[in-house]
Amino acid sequence: MDPINRCNDMLINTLKKFTKLSHEAITEIIPTIPIEIYKKGTILLQQGNIPVLSYYLILGSVRQYVINEQGKEITVDFYTDEQAINMFSFFDDNLESLYSLSCLEDCYMVTCPEPSPDKSEDMDPEIEVMRQIFFKKQFIDLQKHLTKFKLLSPEERFIELVENRPELFKKVPQNILASYLDITPETFSRFKKKLL
Repeated sequence: MDPINRCNDMLINTLKKFTKLSHEAITEIIPTIPIEIYKKGTILLQQGNIPVLSYYLILGSVRQYVINEQGKEITVDFYTDEQAINMFSFFDDNLESLYSLSCLEDCYMVTCPEPSPDKSEDMDPEIEVMRQIFFKKQFIDLQKHLTKFKLLSPEERFIELVENRPELFKKVPQNILASYLDITPETFSRFKKKLL
């Protein structure tokens, strides 16, 4: 099956799971949802810029990171297949992004414009439904992840990553995974030898 048809099937399942739309309504909506392809290495958002799009990542992987005052990149999170990347939680009081986003591989995504506060009522109802789905899914995923992850030791975080997000070991370079776990690449290698 080609990637676009696979993406459409995945979107149908997502809409069935998160909405009360009938099968007929879903099959009418799917052809109107443009799936965009972003190549590996694409920067979707630069730290300090004003976010204008939210994303629903159907297939692929995206890295969320910050660059600290010393110029060091610190990985904050990863998004993989069927995860929402909603900009609502990304910006500061000046509406500037606290994070950068980059594609770690070719990504198939649905994009939704971020509405300005005075124009949100003019948004297409189908896009608004998708935005609500994105936000709900991202919020649920984020809360589950953060609560569990923050209380763990570095070795326990490594084990949790192996058990709950094994796809990252195939999609993400080792030095970026080490940054995400807040350990050195050498410690990451040591855990890998010991635990895998």
